[in-house]
Amino acid sequence: MPPLDDDNEPLLPEFVIRVKDSITMGLASNEKSSWTIDIVPRNWRDVHKNAFLPEIIRIGPFTFTDENETFHRLRVMEKHKVRFLNRLLRGELERRRRQIWTEEKGLLPVHERGEDDDDGGRVAEALRLDDLLEAMHILEPKTRAFYSENFPSSYGRIGFMEMMVVDGCFLVELLRLYYDLLHKKSAGESIEDDPILTNPQILTTLRRDLLLLENQLPFFVLEKLFELINKKNNIDHQQAVRLEVLAVTFFDPLLPQEKARAEFHNRSGDVFMDVLNPASKLDAQKPKAHLLDVFRSTFLTSVNEKVHKKGQNQVKPRLNPDGRSRGIVLHSASELQEAGVQFEKWKDHDLLDIKSGHRTLRVPPLSLSDYTISLLLNFVGYELSVNHPEPFFTNYLMFWNSLVNSPRDIQILRKHRIINNMGSEKEVAELLLRCKQVIYDLDLGYLYHEMKDVNDYCKRYYDSKYHVWWRSLIRERFSSPWTCLSLFAAIILLLLTLLQTFYAMYAYYRPH
Repeated sequence: MPPLDDDNEPLLPEFVIRVKDSITMGLASNEKSSWTIDIVPRNWRDVHKNAFLPEIIRIGPFTFTDENETFHRLRVMEKHKVRFLNRLLRGELERRRRQIWTEEKGLLPVHERGEDDDDGGRVAEALRLDDLLEAMHILEPKTRAFYSENFPSSYGRIGFMEMMVVDGCFLVELLRLYYDLLHKKSAGESIEDDPILTNPQILTTLRRDLLLLENQLPFFVLEKLFELINKKNNIDHQQAVRLEVLAVTFFDPLLPQEKARAEFHNRSGDVFMDVLNPASKLDAQKPKAHLLDVFRSTFLTSVNEKVHKKGQNQVKPRLNPDGRSRGIVLHSASELQEAGVQFEKWKDHDLLDIKSGHRTLRVPPLSLSDYTISLLLNFVGYELSVNHPEPFFTNYLMFWNSLVNSPRDIQILRKHRIINNMGSEKEVAELLLRCKQVIYDLDLGYLYHEMKDVNDYCKRYYDSKYHVWWRSLIRERFSSPWTCLSLFAAIILLLLTLLQTFYAMYAYYRPH
């Protein structure tokens, strides 16, 4: 995180004074991490230029200085980070700055000017910052191991802990205050006029930026800060709303799918459908890597059920005898349509819940926008950056890469309301084709059996010359109402001509 004031002086010199630095703690050589926050490869950035770059906020140790304008926008948000931290500590930062200024001017400290010595509340406030620092001091080696970079030159130990406290507290406070505002709960100071929480455009951009792969803090850091904040507010941490729920509530408006519904039974036995709360899809037993992983997990309910039914071995990459991945490439949408496969918009299902059967491919609708594309690419980037056991979004993107080869394919899917894209059909098709250049694994994972069924049907169709000829006739002669009318007019004219010829010959051979 850059310096916090304009004079290039640390805002909190107590970071150096209060944190014990007698023992140098580097990364242990044998320390492993279950997840890794990695830098996005350059070839992935070429797929969509702005998909991995923040617009207004930077979180974590990675730097984004590609453009001066972007860097300026990121610095503006740093003031709001400090404002949120100062709000959390109830003005402690300002009091410490005034105390430093007073001592530099040679004035007496406040308690020496005859004021009330009962300053227990302020002492308690000062200890809270120390608690945050001490907690981050303990987690610092584990946090560093979470990133693919060691950051030897850009961050010392104090600077790294400062980043963890300021960025982490901003995230936790943002999620907590948004939840309280949404549920009309009291949040101490009034937040109805907050320039961030009451601005829909800023909130939408924040949601997009905070789900970038390089813009993440380890979730255990946020959990620890959340626990300390609850303790400060006299809230039982075990009874408080879970941090994952706060996160999903905040990111839910960015959900690129229709609201999922589930069946419920009342006491009379009647079945009714109700909107499924995205937070109910969270797996409380499974640890989360970061906010991107938390939001990603809300899309995996149906996929996990499918994997559980089929068994984990059914969705792992399949290998040929020579060791190469046994991939499968789905026919394009136009080829599937020619073969007689029907497309169906599958409402009220998870985004990844794709199913085939009886010559019908059922696909949940997907709304494509710059934010949606950024989210999907960061999901895939996260799955490809580590040895992830569940590359579900990679499989999902491979499905789309196979299904779309031209703007004609987008047109077909758009006609069936499966894709709702804001850009032109040509732009969407070119974007998906660029994704194909950086995903080398053709294995469709959890979609393997569904796509194999579709391909087997298409193979039988294309192996039959009669089917190909008949579909070609239908496509060429019945592609529009005008061609149909022309064909029927020609048939009627032919029938009339034959009838006329018949009566002429009949009159010749059977005269009266």
